Amino acid sequence: MDLLEAKTRVAEALVESIFRRARYELLPWPRVLGSSLRVGREDFSPHFKVKAAGDGAEYLIEVRYHPHIEQFLAVESQRAERSLFQMARRQWPELYFVLVTDRPETERSCFQVVPLATFTPGTPCRSVDLTALEEFGIFAHNVTDHEELSRRIFALLSGG
Repeated sequence: MDLLEAKTRVAEALVESIFRRARYELLPWPRVLGSSLRVGREDFSPHFKVKAAGDGAEYLIEVRYHPHIEQFLAVESQRAERSLFQMARRQWPELYFVLVTDRPETERSCFQVVPLATFTPGTPCRSVDLTALEEFGIFAHNVTDHEELSRRIFALLSGG
């Protein structure tokens, strides 16, 4: 396992923890033959589904680690119809991409989201902080606690 893959798995665990702490039920996403999307040399499918305790609303979640989210979003914007977001949107239009970083831009969270329902190919990709999505209702202190933990873990993985 390389460093990027290790950080991605840690990111997945942290995002799962955020949703669990927010009292969501985590439902595994079935990785059935033919249900994934081939992107380059990798198979892609959502990581899990979350179900809200109160109203039962369900959200499909994909988690990715990226050291530089803004740079990743700029590249995806340029790719237009070949963007990972656009290809995933065709198969799962209600998917939420949760992007995790240990190097967020100033005043940004380590946990950012791109809701594919609002993504338009050919326009600049924008993420919002996880706490800014009203439909999730995740409290800032939950994310702040996980940001501190993520920075510690990622620093250890990087040898810092």
